[in-house]
Amino acid sequence: MGSKITYAVSDIHGCLDKLEEKMELVDLKGDNRIIFLGDYIEYGWQSGQVLQFIYDLQNEYGTDKVIVLKGNHEDMILNWIDEYSGSVPETDEMLYDSWFKTDSEQGYKTFRTLVTEEQLAGIRGMEGKVPFGNFNREAVRMVLETNGQLVQWMRSMKSYFQTDTQIYVHAGVDEEAEEYWMWGTGDEVFLWKHPASFGAFYKTVIAGHVGTSSLAREKGFHDVFYDGASHYYIDGTAAGNGKLLLLAYDEDKCRYYQVEQGISMPVTSYISL
Repeated sequence: MGSKITYAVSDIHGCLDKLEEKMELVDLKGDNRIIFLGDYIEYGWQSGQVLQFIYDLQNEYGTDKVIVLKGNHEDMILNWIDEYSGSVPETDEMLYDSWFKTDSEQGYKTFRTLVTEEQLAGIRGMEGKVPFGNFNREAVRMVLETNGQLVQWMRSMKSYFQTDTQIYVHAGVDEEAEEYWMWGTGDEVFLWKHPASFGAFYKTVIAGHVGTSSLAREKGFHDVFYDGASHYYIDGTAAGNGKLLLLAYDEDKCRYYQVEQGISMPVTSYISL
């Protein structure tokens, strides 16, 4: 494209193969940079590998060229770790006590990629033989022992990144606060906002979190969703039957492109029929 490009990717959800494929289309030379919008883990089977890939990429290129934001799924695993590592007082009803179960579709898929095979066998051997709290505490100990560095890195992730004209965020911001959105928005909105916002805002919002097929109300739609005003959504449901989306913003032309197989296609507004 010949000018400064900012790339954006969101909701990788443990799909390392799709991430590696998209990164082949990313050029980080010069002033180009990439912003990851969160939800690197769960659903897919390679959550730990995705975290390690992005961690290594940021170490290679630096935090100015590889910007990594937190998603609600990173928030969930960190809350689970805090609850069972003694970082917060234990209560009768732990909010995240069901995050990790060996038959779960989310927690277990992520956990097994953050521990060794020996640790995995050990936790499976404990299942049903010790109280559930002890089971989770041992699982947390294993994650911290084996991948404590990745856990600390997740803790360092910011909730948003802004430019003069844009806000990059996992889910969204409190748009009713207008130019005071930074003070009016908490993580429950930055990371969990639903439903998605549409229409004019004083800055352009680039977010993930909600699959574009649901925004378009079209099951087979997995492309960038632009509302024609101020919002670009880029969760293509990578871990389902969709695809990992790569958005590119040409800062000289002020144009957005969806990058597919080396072809940069201008993003136009989605009009629902």
